[in-house]
Amino acid sequence: MNLIRRKYKETPEGLRGLLELSGFLLLIISIFIIFYIIFPGEERIPESDIVLESDQSEENYEEIINSLPSGKVNFYASEEGYQLTLAEYEAVCKNTKIVTQRAVMGAHITDIDAQKLYKDNGNNIEKSSVKWDSSSNVCMVEYTLEAVVGTTHTITVVGQAKGFLNTGIDTRVYFIKNY
Repeated sequence: MNLIRRKYKETPEGLRGLLELSGFLLLIISIFIIFYIIFPGEERIPESDIVLESDQSEENYEEIINSLPSGKVNFYASEEGYQLTLAEYEAVCKNTKIVTQRAVMGAHITDIDAQKLYKDNGNNIEKSSVKWDSSSNVCMVEYTLEAVVGTTHTITVVGQAKGFLNTGIDTRVYFIKNY
C-alpha cells in the first residue's frame, strides 16, 4: 500500500488530476447506474395488451392517451420511446395542438430559408395546426413562420408528425418529417 501511495505522489500533477477526474466520472456513472437499477421508471405496456378498435369514437381518445407512457411516443420503430399503433397515432394526433420548438428546428435542417427566417424573426410562429388526414392515415403538421418586422415574407412548412411528447397533461409534436 505504501508503494502505491509513493508512486501516486511521484506521478506528475497533470496525470494525477486526470486520474482523479476519471475516478470522479466513474463514481457519478456508477451512481446513475445504481439509481436506474433501483428506480427503473414506468413499465411499458406491451402492444398486445392494449386492445384497440380502428373505428373508436372521440370519447375513447382520452382513454387511449391516458394509457400511453409519459415521454416520447413515436410512429416509427425506435429504441427511444414508445411505438404507437395506428389507432393510438390517430388519437394522439387528434388531441395535439402544440408544436415544440425542437420539432420546428428539426424540420428546418434541410430548409435553409426557413432556418434563417426562424432565427431572424426571434423563433416566432405565426400560426400552426395539427390535423389527421384520414385519406392517407397520417398526422399532418403545418405552421407558418412569422415575417421579420418590416417585411411580409413568410414561409409555410408542411410535414408529417412522426413523434410526440406525452407530458402526462398534454401531447406535443416532437418530430416532423417535412416534405
